[in-house]
Amino acid sequence: MEEKKKLKFIFIAFVLLISFGILGYMYLLDLSFVDALYMTVITVSTVGFGEVGISNDQSELFSVLMIFLGVGVVGYAFTTIVAMFVEGKLVDIWKGSKMERKISSLNNHYIICGSGEMAEVIIDKFVEESLDFVVITNKHKDLDEYSHDNILVIEGQSTEESVLEHAGIDKAKGLIATLDAEVDNIVTVLTARNLNSEIYIIANALSKSGSKKLMKVGANKTLSAIEISGNRMASLMIKPNIISFLDVVTRIGDVELDLEEVIIKSGSYLENISLLDAQIPNKTGLIVLAIKKHEDKQMIFNPPIDYTFKTGDVLIVLGKENQVKKLRDLGDGVK
Repeated sequence: MEEKKKLKFIFIAFVLLISFGILGYMYLLDLSFVDALYMTVITVSTVGFGEVGISNDQSELFSVLMIFLGVGVVGYAFTTIVAMFVEGKLVDIWKGSKMERKISSLNNHYIICGSGEMAEVIIDKFVEESLDFVVITNKHKDLDEYSHDNILVIEGQSTEESVLEHAGIDKAKGLIATLDAEVDNIVTVLTARNLNSEIYIIANALSKSGSKKLMKVGANKTLSAIEISGNRMASLMIKPNIISFLDVVTRIGDVELDLEEVIIKSGSYLENISLLDAQIPNKTGLIVLAIKKHEDKQMIFNPPIDYTFKTGDVLIVLGKENQVKKLRDLGDGVK
């Protein structure tokens, strides 16, 4: 990011130098714009071509000043650009411009605020699922690491409206706040909710009171990593067999099963047929654990076999990735 500022400074310095020279020669030698530009260029570049106009003491002193200024600006520009090239910074700047274009084209994506250990777990999962997302962080180490891994990242504080707007908050599908300070999570959620009333927000709560505050300012869900870890450790000691099952369901460890959701789309094979007639276990090998009804958003656990699927219903299933793909094909396929 500093390199961009240096290049911007070099460009502005050149523009000011050329403009200063043109105005000076136009005034001192009574030249036209083109002739003054010519005098400025040959003076700054010290090429020694023929001068235009009748010189005088003032114009000669002005030329000396322009030569010193030109040598200074050109010398700084040359050393800076060479250093950037040797250190690979020019490539980083090019990649940064490419990243900016990708960020501006995002739609229906996710925003991850923060870059701590929890954020890294989320990022790994999103990458595994091939989801579109952008990370907001002010930690330079993480900025460099993410950019080199081709992860879209924005430098800044997610508590600021301009940074969230840069991340495409108005077009985003969801936001996760995993900042180190609870007050930053609260401000981030509040700012995001004001910018997009429809976005789904999940925030990390560092305390019980923090969870309530996050919900009040606009979070849809809050999670406490400390509380979840504590409950899990206690359950692992008290009910180890249940936790072993949950490990399978949540894909912890070297297992292949996972919980997935499949949406029933209009015109698909599953539309308007019952769970019994769909024969999902026989056709895919999946276990249907629950159905989230589209009409009232209610969750039906262990759904009855006579339940009839409607467009927009969400099936919560347990199985392997290839089995889930079979069901999605049925959910998407035309009758």
